[in-house]
Amino acid sequence: MRSCFLFLWVLLTAPGLAGAQFTPDSADYIWPTNASPYLSGTFGETRSQHFHAALDIKTWGRRGYDVYATRNGLLHRIAIGPGGYGKAIYLKHSDGSYSVYAHLLSFEKEIQQLADSLRFRDYSNKIDIVLDSLDIQIKKGELIAYSGATGIGPPHLHFELRTPSEKPFNPLLTNLSIPDDIPPRFSSLAIEPLGPESRIEGHNKIHRKRPTRHSESYDFGTIEVDGPVGLAVDIYDKANRVHNSYAVYDLKLFHQEKLLFHSQVDSFSYNETGQMFLDRVYPLLEQNGKAYQRLYIADGNTLSFYKEGLNNGRLNLPEGRHEIRIVAEDFYGNRSEANLTLSVPMSSSQMTIFSSNGTNRSNGSHSYGGSTKKDWEWHKKWINFNGADSLDYTVISYDKSTVTARPKKVSSHSYINLHRADVTVIQRIRPNPGVETLHLYRMVPGRQGRVHSGNGSAYATFFENTLYDTLSVSLVSKILAPDSVQLNLTPDNQPLRGDFELTYLLNEERQSDSTLAFYEYDKRRKRLNYISSSRGGTILKGDAEKLGTYFILPDTTAPEIHSPRIYRRADGQWMGMVRAEDERSGIDYRTAEFYINGVRGIAEFEPEDDRILYYHPDFGPSSTYELRIVVADMLGNRIEKEFILD
Repeated sequence: MRSCFLFLWVLLTAPGLAGAQFTPDSADYIWPTNASPYLSGTFGETRSQHFHAALDIKTWGRRGYDVYATRNGLLHRIAIGPGGYGKAIYLKHSDGSYSVYAHLLSFEKEIQQLADSLRFRDYSNKIDIVLDSLDIQIKKGELIAYSGATGIGPPHLHFELRTPSEKPFNPLLTNLSIPDDIPPRFSSLAIEPLGPESRIEGHNKIHRKRPTRHSESYDFGTIEVDGPVGLAVDIYDKANRVHNSYAVYDLKLFHQEKLLFHSQVDSFSYNETGQMFLDRVYPLLEQNGKAYQRLYIADGNTLSFYKEGLNNGRLNLPEGRHEIRIVAEDFYGNRSEANLTLSVPMSSSQMTIFSSNGTNRSNGSHSYGGSTKKDWEWHKKWINFNGADSLDYTVISYDKSTVTARPKKVSSHSYINLHRADVTVIQRIRPNPGVETLHLYRMVPGRQGRVHSGNGSAYATFFENTLYDTLSVSLVSKILAPDSVQLNLTPDNQPLRGDFELTYLLNEERQSDSTLAFYEYDKRRKRLNYISSSRGGTILKGDAEKLGTYFILPDTTAPEIHSPRIYRRADGQWMGMVRAEDERSGIDYRTAEFYINGVRGIAEFEPEDDRILYYHPDFGPSSTYELRIVVADMLGNRIEKEFILD
């Protein structure tokens, strides 16, 4: 498989190498650890906010395996922190490319001494330093670190390769390999409506279906569709002698043997990695964590690993039966196929449509039936009013230059387009609580704009890089208690490219309350997450990353410190440890101080395990240990606690 695509690799010129060119197979690499020859994760997999940029090498849930330099190189950079890559080493090679080793337990002795000399200047628990000027040369196969679990995730070695322009690429494109003769496996198919008139089994919402399996062939049967739709698959790969599931390397979509879509994940830019949300079906990923891979290119998606295809993989088929074939391959050419039939009926029923330009029209799609848990079915550029109630809605849509607009009543079996007006106002009259009003503001990529709450107490500022595509957004603010507010930003099933800013206007009573902050509600995990918040006179601001539900809440309680322990790490280093938990705003690791027997060490915070570790290179066994820990939460609530251990 590798020989058939390496010639497609874009040759990159390494800075300062007088025109030298880099290709992944131009150098010889060695396997970077003695932990195992197996993987727990592959290149291009789904992560919480991005594509995975490396191979994860299996360490069997243990820490302390040797980590080696995969090639000769310069010690380019070391980084230590509580999140992300944790403890990491970056080597720069003679062709300008890089290798990265992350989630490390500790560094090799001399590299560790260098890191300690930098950290103990101010007891910093987070550093990220470029070391090129020291000209520290590392030989291929030389021990550089020990595997661990720092940062995000369980114990494993994150092994990443980058081009001279620091673009990550699949390490399997080199001479490295793993044993694998197992083909990918299809779990489920998803079909998305791509327009307000689209119907999938009679409904304008995502439809999912599991296949029947025949050896390495899968059959999704017949599905009725009408109008433009897009396909996606929940699929995974396997490898020999391990139980882990991996991302699929190559996906193709055929309609009656015409290639419509082809993706092959060799590399991507760090500027693109957030577009994982567009390559996957975001509503399903956000709702239940299922990473359905789209077989079409969504609006706003500029990822570079898509190949040739017709109409970007989007389907808008004429009346009749259409045979669809999906082909999945892993890196070694192990292959599976799935088949389905899309049946497009004659248009039969009529559906009332209100377009935001003020006109009425009809379509020939199936009427929307069935109810959901929500009153409305939200899409990126339209809303369906489900048949969950029989109430009428009044819709007012207007451009900012329009002084007046004529309202239009819409029945509960209709939909409205949102993308043609700057502001859309939807009113619904109910017995209790009376008139409900929703203001939707059209936000456009490349422009800064604001979404205001109906009561004027809050607004959200969208920046030039916040959106992938045009989106109509509403903000509803509700006071729950004198010191508690709920903010709902809709739709919450669409991804954002960048941050936006929440602003709330505090009443006079709360303007001096320093305990208030914004919290995002994670509805899938049912928990609150503090977001960076700041005050400025009469306003409270928060930096938000996604649409959904937010709360403004007070935090007046300091963290809890308990369960002290002294232990010896897998690399032989003696450590102290306490549990540190804060139910509201979370631990501010930057404030942590940790002393044992009067000697201050570096306080290393492990957020996934709620632990603060004591590290000092000279720390060792003693008959008695006197521990003193000082730490605050993100709102400044501080605790100091002492323990004595024999």
